[in-house]
Amino acid sequence: MYRILIVDDEPIIVNSLYQLLQESSHLEVEVYRAFNVYEALDCLKQIRMDIVITDIRMPGMSGIELHQQIIQSWPRCRVIFLTGYNDFDYARQAIRSGGVVDYVLKNEDDHIILAAVEKAITELDQVEDGADYMHQAKKKLQLAIPAMQKNTLFDLMREQSLTPKERVKRFIEAEIPLLPDKGVLLVTGRMDGWKEGANDVDRTLLIYACQNIAEEYLAPSVVSVSVVYESTKLVWFMQPKELLDEGQDEEQENRAWQHMKTRVYGIMEAVQQSCRQLMKISISLVMGRESIEWNHIGAQFHYLKALLGHGANSGHELLIQDTDRFGLHSEQGHHHDLHKSQQINKQLELLEQYMSSGQRDAYLKLYNDIMNPDELPGYKFQLELFYAASLHLISYAIRMGLFHELFLKMDLGKTTQYDVHESWLDASAYLARVADYLLAQYEPVPEEQSDRLIHTIHHYIQDHLDGDLSLTMLSTVVHHSPTYLSRLYKRVTGSMLSDYITEERMKRAKKQLTETSMKIQEIASLVGYEAAPQFNRIFKKMFKMTPQAYREWFLAAHEMNNATDVKESKNGK
Repeated sequence: MYRILIVDDEPIIVNSLYQLLQESSHLEVEVYRAFNVYEALDCLKQIRMDIVITDIRMPGMSGIELHQQIIQSWPRCRVIFLTGYNDFDYARQAIRSGGVVDYVLKNEDDHIILAAVEKAITELDQVEDGADYMHQAKKKLQLAIPAMQKNTLFDLMREQSLTPKERVKRFIEAEIPLLPDKGVLLVTGRMDGWKEGANDVDRTLLIYACQNIAEEYLAPSVVSVSVVYESTKLVWFMQPKELLDEGQDEEQENRAWQHMKTRVYGIMEAVQQSCRQLMKISISLVMGRESIEWNHIGAQFHYLKALLGHGANSGHELLIQDTDRFGLHSEQGHHHDLHKSQQINKQLELLEQYMSSGQRDAYLKLYNDIMNPDELPGYKFQLELFYAASLHLISYAIRMGLFHELFLKMDLGKTTQYDVHESWLDASAYLARVADYLLAQYEPVPEEQSDRLIHTIHHYIQDHLDGDLSLTMLSTVVHHSPTYLSRLYKRVTGSMLSDYITEERMKRAKKQLTETSMKIQEIASLVGYEAAPQFNRIFKKMFKMTPQAYREWFLAAHEMNNATDVKESKNGK
């Protein structure tokens, strides 16, 4: 049923139209009356009107001015003007502004007026049908978007050869707010404990609630998309929000990534705690170490998924970040002995060196020392150590291209899940068998391959003197552990990698000092130093003078050489 308002300063017109519409039984309408524009405005403020029949000329406000007020409040409202013979041109002006269905003479026959009303109702029916259709379509689209995003992202994991242009198109279609030409950080999660008696609907709602909690924590600084897979698991795809700002240079992007990576662990820890406190549900989380290119997300996802495991860990939440050896946070409210954890970390680094160099006997001896149950302070520490050792083995297998071959021979579940083992001795013995298999595949790195690796590192350093050249970053370039890279570089070149970086930075600095008029601070930034004092100190240590003194000395020497050349040229004549 539609509402109609009749507006005219002549009561006889208002009442006659009111009676006409009331007696027209084929029209499903509710009719209101107003005897001046002010009554009409009061009525329109309180009640939504679908059709207004109004005189085009009235005291205080014209029908056209009233029409402008109407479309501001009720843009779908249809207006029919009542006019005199001399008002047709005037009325035509109003029709151009939209919403006007018709204009009729006040002395027209009733069927002309009713035809105008029926025309307005027909237009409204079309608008309502279209609006309802669009509303339903949008509602269904909103419901479908998570599925579209999941399909698109999981397709990317399988279709690693997509061109950047194809990826952009897929992102737009699925309304994925991430940048397809930038890297992405992955986090996987698993719901570990459900309320007793929870059915599928309850579980779906709880997962959705956890996604919303994570979005609330991430939104201020992170752009993310999360999707559900295997019913109880989640994966987040994340980028720093600053990347959306136009005009970001490489240094600003690197800082944005670094800022996000340092915050993600704390953010996801807060998400875990909120889910536990508010939703009474446990969630385990595994976070990637570094951002990766979209073409490589498949391998990263399966790696994190393997670390997460397939089943719940007996109610014990996990919060894992592969760079931290799973840190000191694997259970709420409890921190392991810091000195013990640091000692284990150093021993695990040594294990990596033994594995990378194929020293089987040294590896197994140290492994047995680390896994000695008499040295471990209970289940909580065992859990941390198991996952740290598991990550060390899987990481090596992936780095050496042995991942798929390894898990054709060994059980991935037993390698990544502590609680599937009957005891600590069983768990540590199984990881020892995995290690023994990997050690059996060891092949010494040819000298030629070592040289190529050093060449790759040198080339990367020369191209990124103003960026992050930490050992951790460089190790990702050649897919080796930082410790292994450092030792290999020293063995092959006879010098420290850090010394080479400093030498290249100073070489570039000298070139800028002598060939440009750049400020010292600008040169410092160009060669990778955030602060000029640090740059000055290192430069002076290497060249026995400050950068400014070197520039002045070079310019003086250059001028003296020019003067000498001119003098010799004259003498030669």
